[in-house]
Amino acid sequence: MDLIYHNGDKKPKPDAILFLTILTIAGIGIAMCYSASAVKAMSLGHSSYYFLMFQSIWFVAGLVLLIAFLGIDYQIYKKYSGLLIIVSIVLLILVFIPGLGHTVKGATRWIHLGLVNIQPSEFVKIAVVIYLAKVFSTESTEFSVLNIIIPIVAVGSIFLLIVVQPDLGTAMNILIVSAFLVFISGFSLFYIAGIALVSIPMFYLLIYQVDYRKNRILAYFNPWEDRYGIGYHIIQSFIAFKKGSVTGVGLGFGTQKLKKLPEPHTDFIFAVIAEEIGLIGTVGVVLLFAIFFVCAVRISMSVQDKFGKFLAIGLGMLITLQAVINIGVATGLMPTTGMPLPLVSYGGSSFLSTMIAGGILLNISRHREQTE
Repeated sequence: MDLIYHNGDKKPKPDAILFLTILTIAGIGIAMCYSASAVKAMSLGHSSYYFLMFQSIWFVAGLVLLIAFLGIDYQIYKKYSGLLIIVSIVLLILVFIPGLGHTVKGATRWIHLGLVNIQPSEFVKIAVVIYLAKVFSTESTEFSVLNIIIPIVAVGSIFLLIVVQPDLGTAMNILIVSAFLVFISGFSLFYIAGIALVSIPMFYLLIYQVDYRKNRILAYFNPWEDRYGIGYHIIQSFIAFKKGSVTGVGLGFGTQKLKKLPEPHTDFIFAVIAEEIGLIGTVGVVLLFAIFFVCAVRISMSVQDKFGKFLAIGLGMLITLQAVINIGVATGLMPTTGMPLPLVSYGGSSFLSTMIAGGILLNISRHREQTE
């Protein structure tokens, strides 16, 4: 059966389902951002529309970026993949420079640029996927310095720079997606298992030997043991789900966001959705991210070149895994970590980087081949 393009020899149009899914999730984010942040904004002395105004600006800017990256041939990233990694490392170092780096609640993750703060790690995630897609699409799957040691050093350096910010959630997201790309690229499980075993002591030091991370693990296993201490926040999330039941208490009428849930407009916005829109809302959001991932997989399987395949599935995995972690934390299935829900949580860097990833995916979809 011959492969042909739609409309004769023209390239297919961008994946309409993926495009609509991205816009739908972003639309839900606008509504939930206002509901979850209005009271917090007023408590800070701002208008109730303060966070909504900025999120709307990010939405417009993100839409522009999505359309822009949709029009850029994804093959160009292969040429500059190494440069992207170098720039990524430089940006992650810049956050620690006094006067340039911006610290919030003990975390130094942002670069201060006038009226806005940019979180480099959100964009570095995309650079890592591009770099690994290029490496594994052009190099042999045999163990060598060029095709495994150098990528390990590059990704490992980025991982450590993000961990010391500290931002273990984003670092783990990058690490898991990197391991996934290594696996599907065809490397021997023997090498993968060896790398995993060598990494165990590092994770022990990063998690069990850091008090607040250790406490989060303890709260994960039994939050009620210290219900007014380390277990308080996750218990409040459980209460939000209980209050919301099937249909929710109504958009804007939730009470758990009022000084009970930590960061209700960012890390725990899924709990706000659960309370205000109920099971219907949470299942709907989960289904939308499932559709997003299925679209990414379908795009990956429909392009011929390996770079496009790895890039599409890597970006799909990157965004979906972030959603899984955020939802897992809110539902108590994973230990608490600061991870925004893509396109839904408030935040410019996360929103813009996700829209860029969506634009790249849409461009790859234009190069897919269809069977008659």
